[in-house]
Amino acid sequence: MQGEHSSQNSFFGMIYEDLVPADHLLRKLAAAVDFGFVSDLVSDCYCPDNGRPSWDPLVLFKVVFLQFLYDLSDRQVEEQVNLHLACKWFAGLQPEEAGPDHSALCRFRARLGPEKFQAIFNQIIEQARAAGLVHDRLRIIDATHLAAKVNLFRLPAAPPETPPAEAVGSPDPDARFGRKSVKKSFYGYKEHLATDADSELITAVSVTPGNVPDSEVFGPLVDQHAREVTADKGYDTDENHQKLKRRGQRSSIIVKKNRTNADVIGQANPKSQRERAKIERKFAEQKKYHGLAQARYWGLRRVTIQVLMTCLVVNCKRMARLAEANSGPPQELLCPG
Repeated sequence: MQGEHSSQNSFFGMIYEDLVPADHLLRKLAAAVDFGFVSDLVSDCYCPDNGRPSWDPLVLFKVVFLQFLYDLSDRQVEEQVNLHLACKWFAGLQPEEAGPDHSALCRFRARLGPEKFQAIFNQIIEQARAAGLVHDRLRIIDATHLAAKVNLFRLPAAPPETPPAEAVGSPDPDARFGRKSVKKSFYGYKEHLATDADSELITAVSVTPGNVPDSEVFGPLVDQHAREVTADKGYDTDENHQKLKRRGQRSSIIVKKNRTNADVIGQANPKSQRERAKIERKFAEQKKYHGLAQARYWGLRRVTIQVLMTCLVVNCKRMARLAEANSGPPQELLCPG
């Protein structure tokens, strides 16, 4: 049964005003993004009149948000929420109140599944759009790899030299071999993104096994709002160019040198093509500050939740930066050492 939570209504709650600085990152995030819709959005994941009351889903979601913001494990974020007033304030807990334990967070993610996390991601993008932050001049499409949580050298069979193939004996049933380049392969998943070039907000995300070609995930990433789309040569297919043409969207996909039927391409914008580096910065931010260089979990559904939460965190940071002049990744250490 879904629980309700009366947050920060004790006398001791007033100490937050003095002890959580106004310029703290979590203050800025709370001011820039309204998470209040979460409990209603996920209410159908709970039985309305059976079972023991659980934690309020909004509290659980905010703790999971902190987990991905600071790249923490379930146990680490449980500890940080109980030790640090800023985290406790952000989660909606009273100063004297213990937060949810690590097992509650695990059950919460499983209960919602990737579908609900996708819905939460979409709702926050709609907030950004309503605030005029998404400009739709140019959409940038790209993908990056995500290593599986698997030590290939400990598997009973050596990894094959030619991907895409499964790793024999792998504990992750959905990970696959893919290529980072002609000479380099990886084992895991791909994160496929679309970003708004002007705001650098992620507007769409998809996660696939590592052997899925980038070009096959192009369609779901492009929404009807974008006036122009750019991507690298991996997306240069007749189908992708024609899809944009049918929608009245300009195709600035970089074409391969051996392309012959140039009539399907349209008039690309070289200036827009040079803006593709912006999405590389987004990938770098996710991997350096939010642990997205490697999967936390096994299985496509769980890895999709990881990617969605990472994208959601990065977007909320960006929304806070756009709302305020300050920018930069979260540098403060919650628990030094």
